[in-house]
Amino acid sequence: MLEYCKLILEKVSFDVVLFRREFRKALRNLLPHEVQDLKQWCITTFGLAYCVAADPAFA
Repeated sequence: MLEYCKLILEKVSFDVVLFRREFRKALRNLLPHEVQDLKQWCITTFGLAYCVAADPAFA
């Protein structure tokens, strides 16, 4: 499921609103340890500034 969420987030990263929606869906569907992995992946892939802009609760 984590890999699927990463794939979706990569596809919608062009739009902050879509990214936020899909990121929040991922948080609801993933296990707690997967959530931490996803957050770290987002920071590495998109940068902290984009992640916080997409979802202020990210930090």
